[in-house]
Amino acid sequence: MRVLAHVLLVLVLFILLWFLLLRCRHDAPGWEKLLGWRYAHRGWHMKPAVPENSLAAFRRALDKGWGAELDVHLLKDGTLAVFHDSDLQRCAGEEGDIEDLDREGLRRLRLEGTEEPVPLFDEVLTLFEGK
Repeated sequence: MRVLAHVLLVLVLFILLWFLLLRCRHDAPGWEKLLGWRYAHRGWHMKPAVPENSLAAFRRALDKGWGAELDVHLLKDGTLAVFHDSDLQRCAGEEGDIEDLDREGLRRLRLEGTEEPVPLFDEVLTLFEGK
């Protein structure tokens, strides 16, 4: 009986969480500032030539006058890198996690079989500065 009660409680909490996640927040303060703007998800990538979260993808978004959504990871030496997954396999074809690298280890990686390096967060910020 106790197990059934726990299962039901977990199920109710899961359903409640599901409905909260589906709830739209269009009435949140500041929401109107985003209306009318376009954002490129992980930059305006075009696989296989222009990989996601690359400087080339962010330049393409800027050329269109768009903003960009990106992903940032903290490396073991405190450097911030722009990369989607923690696991390096899908985006860089390497074994391991990005958080285990330092700046030097990051610099040897290439994105999705191209010559594009994994950008540092500072490089992306510089690219968007004043735009």
